[in-house]
Amino acid sequence: MNELAAELEAAMAEVLGEFEVGILARAVVVAEVLDDDGEQALFVMATPRVTEWDALGLCRYGAASIEGAAAADFLTGGDE
Repeated sequence: MNELAAELEAAMAEVLGEFEVGILARAVVVAEVLDDDGEQALFVMATPRVTEWDALGLCRYGAASIEGAAAADFLTGGDE
């Protein structure tokens, strides 16, 4: 898994750099994946050197950001 995490970190850093978003410090990826049988699964992986409590904090902050935007859209009648 460490090799996968390192490859994911490199790919994300490259894409973020190309779009001039900034320099990747650390990340947690949460993705829905499909196996060979088409079954859905949740894939969660942190980039190297991310502790469990940092990963949890990043996820919770991300979820709060999404929840805040969704609440604002609900209150203003937004579509997304």
